[in-house]
Amino acid sequence: MKTWLIRICDKLIVGQVAVIAAFLHRRRVDTPPLTWVAPYGRSAPWLRSPAAGARSAQGASELPRGVGNSGRGPVVAIKLVGMGDAVLMLPVLAAIRAAGRRLTVVTTRRAAGVFTAPGVADAVVIVRRHPATWLAALRALRPAEMVLDFEQHVFWSGALAQVARRRARRFGFRVASRRRNYLYDVLVSAEAMGIRHMKDIFDDLGRAAGFLPGRELIPLPLAPAARESAAAWREQNQLTRGNGYVVLAPGSGGTVSFRRLAPEVWAEVVEGLPEWPIVVVGAWREEALCRQIAALAPRAKVATGFNLQELAAVMAGAATVIAIDSGPMHLAAAMGAPVVGIFGPDTPQRYAPRNAQSVSVYRALACSPCNNCWVYREARCTNPEPHVCMSGIGAGAIVSAAATCLTARQGAHN
Repeated sequence: MKTWLIRICDKLIVGQVAVIAAFLHRRRVDTPPLTWVAPYGRSAPWLRSPAAGARSAQGASELPRGVGNSGRGPVVAIKLVGMGDAVLMLPVLAAIRAAGRRLTVVTTRRAAGVFTAPGVADAVVIVRRHPATWLAALRALRPAEMVLDFEQHVFWSGALAQVARRRARRFGFRVASRRRNYLYDVLVSAEAMGIRHMKDIFDDLGRAAGFLPGRELIPLPLAPAARESAAAWREQNQLTRGNGYVVLAPGSGGTVSFRRLAPEVWAEVVEGLPEWPIVVVGAWREEALCRQIAALAPRAKVATGFNLQELAAVMAGAATVIAIDSGPMHLAAAMGAPVVGIFGPDTPQRYAPRNAQSVSVYRALACSPCNNCWVYREARCTNPEPHVCMSGIGAGAIVSAAATCLTARQGAHN
């Protein structure tokens, strides 16, 4: 289905149905929305509505009774798209399971690879076009005691949340749309105090529900078969000797091609790291880009046939990963690899690779960031020189950042 048609259905049809369902719930249960406004690690005032006064100020470990820290029923997390966001959610999901709750994740195939990893969730429902998958999602949501919606703006996820039983608590983000805000019992004010990292924002959603996620990212759990496959591939390509290898992840997902660098820039990056074996990775739809880079820099090895767990294992063994702001960038950071994150339309304040060894390359133009995950539209470049935030990033800046990561890594191993 075309993206534009999905968006029209979301706003004009799904949104209206969801609001009606939420209205009926509120008439029967009488639960006004609350708003969580604290940044990560601070006490959090609970407000009856955005305009009302504070009920009480309590820490994340002392939530108001009945808001999220009572009961032992099942929990459903909804995240439909965004593999990188799925990686950033892992600490919250781990906290839910550590609390002894049964966790079901409702997602699509675009993020399913993260949630189906061993031990991430008790059950994963992957919604596709086939009606049976939607029925499976409805069956999973119906008995839920809590529903945590990690989507930032779409109505589809909010509509799914309305399927849960009447007295279920629905947690979501407070956004500009009043209609969407109405779908939740507890609203998390994501950036009321300015731009923050998305991992911290997801943590706040979990804390609002009474769970205490860790401060650091969690590596994607790997099945033994994935580790063995990655190890065999490294051995076959003679990447087990020396100080390791550098991974390039030039892709930017299927819907955000404006984040990409030209193949010629990547080829210059390869030439700027002559002492290191180079591996270029990507999804099947990015194979052409990877092949273009390898054609310009023949010593780069192309590897586009990995599944997500195999890719994670390969990245975990890398000396450094150089990646566009994308899901693979966050995956590499979660696996503990030093990462050079390359940013243009979005800002590293919100999406920087989250570990102490990583750095970001970002021009910080006056028009940046133009891509905002809280607004239901694609980024629109307003610069007279289109997409100069990406085209203006040269290989020299990337190689310099990579050298910093490689030097720090070698120092840590000595």
